[in-house]
Amino acid sequence: MRKKTYTRDLLTFTKVSALLIATLLFASSCGSSNSGSASEELLSAQLAETQEQIEQLQQTIQDLQQDTEVQSSQPEVLQEESAQNEGEVTEESDDSGIDQTIEEETILLGSYSWLENSEAVEELQEILGVEPDGWYGAITREAHLAVLEERGLSAEAVPEEEPLPCPPQDPMPESEAIPMASIVLDMDGDGNTESGQTYYNWDLEVFYAHVSGSEFGSYWVELDDIGAAPVHQWKASFATDINEDNRSEFWVRQIPFGASTVGYRVLIFEECELKIAYIPDSNELFIEGGTVGTSWRIACEIEDGVPVIVQYEISPGEVEGEGSLTGMVYQLSSTGFTFIKVRNLETFEDPGGPYGTDCESWIHDSPPWVES
Repeated sequence: MRKKTYTRDLLTFTKVSALLIATLLFASSCGSSNSGSASEELLSAQLAETQEQIEQLQQTIQDLQQDTEVQSSQPEVLQEESAQNEGEVTEESDDSGIDQTIEEETILLGSYSWLENSEAVEELQEILGVEPDGWYGAITREAHLAVLEERGLSAEAVPEEEPLPCPPQDPMPESEAIPMASIVLDMDGDGNTESGQTYYNWDLEVFYAHVSGSEFGSYWVELDDIGAAPVHQWKASFATDINEDNRSEFWVRQIPFGASTVGYRVLIFEECELKIAYIPDSNELFIEGGTVGTSWRIACEIEDGVPVIVQYEISPGEVEGEGSLTGMVYQLSSTGFTFIKVRNLETFEDPGGPYGTDCESWIHDSPPWVES
C-alpha cells in the first residue's frame, strides 16, 4: 500500500513539474516578443524542444502508471494461483478417500443370493473383515448386516436365510445313538455347523450315520455290514476338508476292525444325499494301526498341488531298518475317491509316527495323522 501511494505522489509531482516548465517557457516567449526576429526564432526552437520533453515526460508517466498497476496486481494473482493449487491438492486427496468410500458402499449395497459362491462375495467379505472364501452364508450375512447398520446404509438387498434347497429325506428308522458326543461339521459349506452322530437299530441290526442342523435338516445313510463285530461297531470320529471345497467329510470308524487296527468310512454330502465315498472298485476301508507283521497309516498329503489321501501299508524286513512301503494315493472329488497312483519304496524305516501334512479339519477325535 505504501509503495502504491509513493508511486502515485511521484507521478503527480512529475506532472506538475512538467506543467511549470511549460508555463515558464511560454511566459518567457511572451515577454521577449519585441527582441527581434532572431530571438523569436530561438524561442520557437526552445518551445518546440520543451514540447517534445513534455510529451516524453507524459509517456514516461503513462509507462510508470502501467508498471505500477502490473506490479500491484501480481501478488494478488500469485496468491490466487497458490490458493487454487492448494485447493486442487486437497480436492484430489479428498476425492481419493471419497472414491474408495463410494466403491465400498457400492459393493456393500450390491445384490447377493443366499449360498452364492463368487468373486463378488469374496470382495464383499474383504470389506466385512471375514474369511474371504467366496460363499455367502450365515457368517457373511451377519457381518454384512452389522456393517450396513454401522454405516447407515439400507439392508434391503441382503438375502434372507433359506433352507438348503434339497427335499427332506424320509425319517431315519427309530434307532439308539451310539454313546459318544456328536462331532461338529459343515457338510454343505454354508457356514452353519451341523452335528454328526452314529446310531444303531437293534431290531434291524443296522448302523446309521446321521447329520442334522437347523438349516441343513436331517440326513442319514445306512452303514454297510463288514462282518462280525461287537454291537458298538461304528462310531463318529472326526471331520476334515480334504479337497478344500468348504464342505466337511464325515469320518466314522469301526472298532475294532481287527486286532489293534481301526477301519474308517468317509461320508460326503452331494446332490442332496449323504453317501459313502468308497475306495474305488473295492469295499475296503481306510485302515490305521497294525499287527505283528504289518502296519497301516493314513496320511493327508499333496500330490502335484492337489490334496490327496494316502493309505500306507508297511511290511518290516528281516533286517532292522529294512522293509517295504506301499502307498495307495487317492483324490477325493464330489463323486467319491479316485485312484491316482501307487508309491513303492524298496526300503523303509518306519518312523513310528504320522506321515504327510495335516488336513484342514474340525476335530473331535484327532485324525490318525495328527500328532497328539
